[in-house]
Amino acid sequence: MGKTINQMLENYLSTSNVKLQKGPDSVSFTINSSDGISKTSLYNVLPYMHLIFFDIHARSLPGEIAKNAEFHPLQFNYCVGGRIELLLDDNSYIYLKKSDFCISRQTSQGESYFPTRYYHGITMYFDPDFFTECNRDVMNLFHLNFSHMPEIYFEKKDTYIAEAGNKIKKILDRLWQLYEAPSVFHMKLCVLDLLYKLLDEKNISNEKPLTFYTSVQVEIAKKAEQILTVDLKQHIPMKQIAQQFGVSETSLKNYFRGVYGKNVSDYLRDLRMNMAEKLLVETKLPISEIASQVGYTKQGKFAEVFRQQFQMNPLEYRRNAKLKQIDI
Repeated sequence: MGKTINQMLENYLSTSNVKLQKGPDSVSFTINSSDGISKTSLYNVLPYMHLIFFDIHARSLPGEIAKNAEFHPLQFNYCVGGRIELLLDDNSYIYLKKSDFCISRQTSQGESYFPTRYYHGITMYFDPDFFTECNRDVMNLFHLNFSHMPEIYFEKKDTYIAEAGNKIKKILDRLWQLYEAPSVFHMKLCVLDLLYKLLDEKNISNEKPLTFYTSVQVEIAKKAEQILTVDLKQHIPMKQIAQQFGVSETSLKNYFRGVYGKNVSDYLRDLRMNMAEKLLVETKLPISEIASQVGYTKQGKFAEVFRQQFQMNPLEYRRNAKLKQIDI
């Protein structure tokens, strides 16, 4: 395996509670932590090109590339679902949501962070040697000129982000299906087809207007999220939190939306409803108590919001969950 993959292996193996599984063409890591369960599967598809699937149900993963790494791979990232934060080597942050992809020659720094504790994604790392003579046969056979990729995508800056067009999205969604039902042969075909489409300027999507966030702005958003969620019974005004950080309420809301992809009210509503759903299924607490624990003083309002989220009222949801648990 190449330098990029070796660095990732070292980072993952330094983490406790790691389960390693090796196949003839792959290495998979399952990391079970108090924060959740994450699985990373790595495949060597072409010389010096590594295909990686991320199945994340946690807030973070160990850093993929060391900050002081001597090699700087070009990377491609695609968000199948959820949200991912990327810290680039100029200390700016960018975020990918569902169907977004980025191509970058900036090196991701530190740990990978997933603001919503959920991410399904595909990454391809291209070590510098990928673009040399070692892939000449592949380039000639499939009429691909890999050296054109930087020319196409880095005319203005070193990171390109866009929403995947239909042709590229179709290939990437097919690749994700191959993660769930692996076939290395078909992965190679998909990757070659993807590279062909990416190198064809007719398929290039319009670049998204991109907001880069500073480390201070991101840290403010994350601290605000901690304050808001440490006790869901509380309803803390954003204005009060903004004053603590010495920023305007509007700025704080913009930072929060940038990091978490949602308005504060939507984020907290979803968090409260997911917690309520868990308490309904896993405990015998009265519905009035569950409503109180997730911040609703009026049970009727709680039931209304829960019904909007799950298409049934809390009592029906609890009964339905119990029915599914009965073995006949």
